[in-house]
Amino acid sequence: MTKTPAGRRHVDDKRNLPVFAGSLRDELQSHALQRAEFFFYFLITMKIVVAEINRQRARQQQPSLPDAHFVLAKATDQIGTGMRSADEVTYSEFNPKDEKVVDKPTTMFTRADAAHFCNLGLALNFAEACRATDFTRDGYERLKVHAGATKLLPQQVNIGPDRVLDVMHAELAPRMLGDGGLIFTRDRVATYRSTAVAALEAYEKEKRAAGFLGLAACAQCYLDMYASKDFEGRVFRRVYPEVVGLCESSPVFRGQSHLFYR
Repeated sequence: MTKTPAGRRHVDDKRNLPVFAGSLRDELQSHALQRAEFFFYFLITMKIVVAEINRQRARQQQPSLPDAHFVLAKATDQIGTGMRSADEVTYSEFNPKDEKVVDKPTTMFTRADAAHFCNLGLALNFAEACRATDFTRDGYERLKVHAGATKLLPQQVNIGPDRVLDVMHAELAPRMLGDGGLIFTRDRVATYRSTAVAALEAYEKEKRAAGFLGLAACAQCYLDMYASKDFEGRVFRRVYPEVVGLCESSPVFRGQSHLFYR
């Protein structure tokens, strides 16, 4: 993957929507599912866009670029911002040693971060490479959204169990993009699940042994989602329409979505 640029593009999320204070447990289970979805949204879009970039390069007798050429290991875009409050009447500190912290409302904590779903980034030269066609320009804008989308979560979660998934995404993305196989299959989702389970089980065990039962409980929420019935099927059914839709919007890949998923 390419070297990370110095800054991050920030976009304020100005949607005038209410915040519903469900339990942190439910929110983290939902977040685990959404992280898998956004990871594959990003990979699928990158794979298809780079295929079109390479088609244009071939017409100019230039060598093809690897699919992971424009992918960075760290987010370059962020939609939304975190929250900090000194109001300890309305909000409370997150206690990393309290196993019942996951039963508290997600919105009650004094420090919250805009936690990325994908956390992958786009190389500086990607925008220039996408100028060739309307399709690649649209793909670039889609990828900025996939890369920058966030959810407000307690800061300790963002730098704790969620960071484990950030690292996993950075390691898994270039492997999946570079192995020559179809970019989206149920086996891919199964690989994602098993890799995430191994990483978070190790984290949960480490934090529990150290007495950080609250962080261990947060990690378990992710694990509960991965252990849920038909996790692979749920991700697949949510994501495969993106493959079909993106291909159908391309004058080149229309009717050829089978080149990217099975």
